[in-house]
Amino acid sequence: DNYYATRLQEGSEALLKLLAPYSPDIFFAGPAFAAGRYGIASGQACKAVGEALKIPTVSGMHEENPGVALYRPHAYIAKTHNSAAKMGEALEKMADIGLKLLHNTHGDTFVSGFGIGTPEEEGYFPQMMIRNVFVEKTAAARSVDMLLAKIAGKAFTTEMPYAEFETIEPPKPVKDITSCRIAIVSDGGLVDKANTAKLKTRGCSVWGKYSLEDFFSEEKKPEDFYVSHTGYFGDHVVADRNRMIPYDILTEMKNNKKIGSIHPTFYTTCGNSTVAKWCARMGDEILEELLLDKVDAVLLTST
Repeated sequence: DNYYATRLQEGSEALLKLLAPYSPDIFFAGPAFAAGRYGIASGQACKAVGEALKIPTVSGMHEENPGVALYRPHAYIAKTHNSAAKMGEALEKMADIGLKLLHNTHGDTFVSGFGIGTPEEEGYFPQMMIRNVFVEKTAAARSVDMLLAKIAGKAFTTEMPYAEFETIEPPKPVKDITSCRIAIVSDGGLVDKANTAKLKTRGCSVWGKYSLEDFFSEEKKPEDFYVSHTGYFGDHVVADRNRMIPYDILTEMKNNKKIGSIHPTFYTTCGNSTVAKWCARMGDEILEELLLDKVDAVLLTST
């Protein structure tokens, strides 16, 4: 996952060379479930193959996988569970979508352009495109029907759904960075060997905190630490904790008077497949402590 996700162009070129002798009619990648790097690798593979070979491509991902937002215009991405516990279900859905793309089993392909139904009918993510289809009523008649249903308090389904996102105000810039007290918060899952923070490797609902001075003392060795996170290869972080918690650079900046001070505690959790509302709750809890400790700015590090 790491290799392809960080070398998208190189990986895509290698993939196309591997596929060249086979002249495939359809390409499957995944399912990636909620694994972010796997989702990006699968989505990029589908995009590269679809553009180069002009064939349909299919993947499978959970709705919170970043690959959905990045690649759904380039592939049919089946909606899946967040883990491989539902592998059989995901493969069946992907295979069903693939067969319908290869054979005209739904509607008039001259009008729709594809032998497959809508995202709602088939269980894939909308591809952010509009297709022409024959329907019984005109747009005007359908609009009036929806309006009457809305006025009467009855259920109806809009034909123009829109994504709803929480409005987050951008933070105001600090007045003077040279006097700032800066804290470090990470969702990379770095903990001590005993994992006293009790972080789970995925779907984590708790956070922990550690003393920076103790964490980076000269007596501590790589074997004293652990990455509680199954979404990336953590050995590099264990070998050098500064890769995830840049205490060395912040210390250098403090000594050179480029920042005011470093908050002595760093906060850690695992962001792998964590429910958004849990993330919001943990963020509020950490923020409450930071405000009490008069922190001016936060450095957020991730995988």
